[in-house]
This record gives sequence, C-alpha cells and structure tokens, in this order.
Amino acid sequence: MNDVIPGCNRRVSMMTLTLLLVIVGSGVMPSMSLAGSFHFVIHDVDGGAAAWFPREVVIHKRTDLDGGLIFMLENPTPRTHVFEAPGLFEQVVIAEGSEASTVKPLRVYVAPGETIRVEVSTDRLTVEPEPDASGAQTCPFFCPLHGPEEALRSTIRVVP
Repeated sequence: MNDVIPGCNRRVSMMTLTLLLVIVGSGVMPSMSLAGSFHFVIHDVDGGAAAWFPREVVIHKRTDLDGGLIFMLENPTPRTHVFEAPGLFEQVVIAEGSEASTVKPLRVYVAPGETIRVEVSTDRLTVEPEPDASGAQTCPFFCPLHGPEEALRSTIRVVP
C-alpha cells in the first residue's frame, strides 16, 4: 500500500484493511446466497447400459438450498441420455423474459457432447418425496433409455 489516506498513517490503514478482511471472512456482513450446484456426468457401462455419476449425492437443506438448486448434466458420450429423478421437479420459466414459472417432473434429455443447466424446484423438495424418520428424503436418478436395472440407479439424499 503506497497510498496514504489523509489523516491516517500506514499502520492504521493496514489495521483497517485487516479488520475488513476478518469481518467479510467471518460472515458478519450480509452475503449474497448462491444456488447449490451439483454436477452429474453420464458414463457408458458394460452391456450397452449407462449410469450417472456420482452414484450418491447428499444435499443439505440448511446450506445447499440457500439461493436455489442447480443440476449440471454433462453427456460426453456419443449417444443421447436422459436424467430422470422421480420425486424431484424442474423449475421451468413459462415464457422467455417472464418471471412466471411452473414445475414439471425432472426428466431431461441430454444430447451427445451437451451440458445442460437445470433449475430444480426447492419448493416441491420440501413436500416430495416423503421423508424418512430422520427427516431425510431419498430420490433415485438414472437414464431410463440405457439400463433400467436397479444396479444402474444412483441416489440423491436430501438431509435436514
């Protein structure tokens, strides 16, 4: 810091800067909430089937849902796949430029080489699927086009 604030010496300026960094880093100042974002990638597996990875995702309601919930769906394979998650719902804007939206069951087609950003409804997440005794909700996700077997299903756990 070569600039000197009029009426302050360099030591006071450095102390002020340090204090500001501590305050910002401690969360005392209000911060903008960012949506929780989760990245999924489809992989071809033996027998012409496919599976989404990671195989299990844990979403914390208290922290990850602040500001929304975004799924990034990536398909590096040479064929189209579907990301389906019964019990979860996609937030869809009704008309471009409008703030009005609706929800639909989460079933998204992802073309070869494509990465799609999906906004997941957090309002519906508080209702469905039914939570277990611990308050956690479990949703399977899978590609119904390339392998309906239970072994190819992955899991999203939403915990309190």
